[in-house]
Amino acid sequence: MRTVEVTDDLQAYLDRLVPKRDAVLARMEEEAEREGIPIVEPHEGMLLYLLVKIARAKRILELGAATGYSGIWLLRGTDGGTLTTFEVDHKRAERARANFAEAGLGKQALLLEQDAVSGLEKLDERFDTCLIDLLNVFPSEDVTRRAVELCLERLEGGALLMADNALRQGEVIAPKNQQAKNVAAYNQLVANHPRLESVVIPIRDGLSVARVKD
Repeated sequence: MRTVEVTDDLQAYLDRLVPKRDAVLARMEEEAEREGIPIVEPHEGMLLYLLVKIARAKRILELGAATGYSGIWLLRGTDGGTLTTFEVDHKRAERARANFAEAGLGKQALLLEQDAVSGLEKLDERFDTCLIDLLNVFPSEDVTRRAVELCLERLEGGALLMADNALRQGEVIAPKNQQAKNVAAYNQLVANHPRLESVVIPIRDGLSVARVKD
């Protein structure tokens, strides 16, 4: 059976099923809508939270913090864990730090203002979950593959490797722009990687979820 088409009415129905967000997340959602800030939005945020909680992950790695929306969902799923996240835009990084602090997570979130790939090369820590939210930003498929390699080197057996925008608004079927080519390369690499078992969930713009084999 094909994935059901999400009409406006069905989307409104789904919206009513998502738990009400607290003041911090609600404000961030309003700001994202008003300012065109890319966030994972409530449904995917709740899914990230649940996946982290189910995996009992405590050490989270994120590539692409933006203003911290997805990081808050991820951190809350850890029940006291830590987040290491990368963001090159200084203004967004400052907003993310403020949002983490307002959410009561300031001491748990380490935000590094540097390129994620070059930053990862200097990072020795190990993690239980990784979210890549830069597939639309990487300059090439080679950089995309390098990011995956670096993430996998830092993930334990049983860890989760996830990536947002795994469907690239449908462009992934016949990729023409660099963003879609990055996504196609990522999906193919993850699907065929001997260390991973994976699936793409058609939520919002698609979430790739992979588990590192034990």
